[in-house]
Amino acid sequence: MANNFKIENAEYVEVYIPLGNTRQTYYFPDLPNLRNRAITGIEVYSALEQATANSGYAVQADTDLPNASVTLYFSGGEFIVCPIRAFKRIDNGSNHAFFGDIPNLAGQNIVWTKSYVSMNANVANFANKSFLFNVYYIR
Repeated sequence: MANNFKIENAEYVEVYIPLGNTRQTYYFPDLPNLRNRAITGIEVYSALEQATANSGYAVQADTDLPNASVTLYFSGGEFIVCPIRAFKRIDNGSNHAFFGDIPNLAGQNIVWTKSYVSMNANVANFANKSFLFNVYYIR
């Protein structure tokens, strides 16, 4: 079955975890380009897809992604919580790469400053690295 997802607009999003961080949750930055936008899809990348973020920081290791989750708050107070790997469509962990469908959303308006990444393992493993996302939206 073919992927019928059509990309209209995309925003590169980085959630940096500072060195020395001891918090288990880290909020998304304010994303002005994504305010009041209908979000149609989100995907996450590991160091296997992009070793260095556009900011110059290292990207989270693929082996650490299973120890993280994402909480997305929508306008109106509703939210979803998913393992971060639920947003990963590229699997480079084996001898071949798998390219699946972009994880779709239903056009929700995400409140980014109330949305966050939770690290469910040793926080030091995530320090001084970034979580990378591509967020797809409709203007």
